[in-house]
Amino acid sequence: MPIFGGRSNYPYICARVKAKKSFLLSKDAYHRMLSMDLAEIGRYLGETQYREEMAALGTRYDGATLIENGISQNLAKTYTDILSFSGGHLRQLIAEYLHRWDIYNVKTLIRGKATKASIDDIKEILIPAGSLKQEFINQMLQTTTTEELLETLRQQSVVYVDEELLRNALQTGKLAVMEDALDKEYYSSLLKSIRKTTISEERFLDFMRKEIDITNLKVLFKLKSEGMSGEAMTQYFIPGGLEFKSDRLTKLAISEGMKEMMDDIRQSSYGDYIHVDIEEFEDTKDISSLLREMDKALLDLADKFSHLYPLSILPVLDYVLRKKTEVENIRIIARGKESGLDPELIKKLLVL
Repeated sequence: MPIFGGRSNYPYICARVKAKKSFLLSKDAYHRMLSMDLAEIGRYLGETQYREEMAALGTRYDGATLIENGISQNLAKTYTDILSFSGGHLRQLIAEYLHRWDIYNVKTLIRGKATKASIDDIKEILIPAGSLKQEFINQMLQTTTTEELLETLRQQSVVYVDEELLRNALQTGKLAVMEDALDKEYYSSLLKSIRKTTISEERFLDFMRKEIDITNLKVLFKLKSEGMSGEAMTQYFIPGGLEFKSDRLTKLAISEGMKEMMDDIRQSSYGDYIHVDIEEFEDTKDISSLLREMDKALLDLADKFSHLYPLSILPVLDYVLRKKTEVENIRIIARGKESGLDPELIKKLLVL
């Protein structure tokens, strides 16, 4: 039950989130983990905010699997805690934002079924941080046919999945169009939920539209590197961006060379994050560093917005994004160690 009779308790929740933020791992912590083996990383995490999960799962798992399950459970618990002590319209906004994890879980379940992954493999990458009930997730995991999958999806009202798109995705093995439709619906619903009655909510809208810009630019980079035609790319862009609206994105998509596209992006507010050498990029088609720079741009924006509007949803989003990034960084280190990657290579994959 929300505290304060369901009011939007901004001072309380922002103070709670600020306290949680103080427990996030420092850059030095990542550097230390890079010099540890998996057992040492597990013990180290057991001395941090992940201690409960690491202790509870330590008798069932070990190595990278223990670390990944532990940090995923902690992430879900953290987001659930934030919702539990928020109230009023603030709680509604946070719930709308965290709905992305429902989308993520449904996409993960469908992708797992389409690729015939084992139930245990699917479970390992689920993040139960949204509104979907565990009973539904369990039912999805047990489905064996397309019709069972469709029937199970019909029994919940949290995530709408177009059945025609899903059938086509499962028949062809190409899930991108269906997943893109889910992402578009998520952002459309979230933007509509922002009432814009206060300056802080107007800035929240600006932030979300910037997140859409960054999401679209990442899609643009990925599809360009894969050689997709500009006309085909446009169907994957999410409407609602702040600087990169549909006409500008279309222009970038159909541009012949990378230089023209990058020059345009460098003229935007995201230009400071584009440090890639164009000739090297065109030779290698390696966009990983570019995608990480875009992730850093989003974190920097969240930090900037949260300081400008300290009694709003923006400090909450800043923490939510940083917590997600922390979990992803730990997962990269654990899986990199498991695969025997050089620590310096793993370090390059982190968003710091």
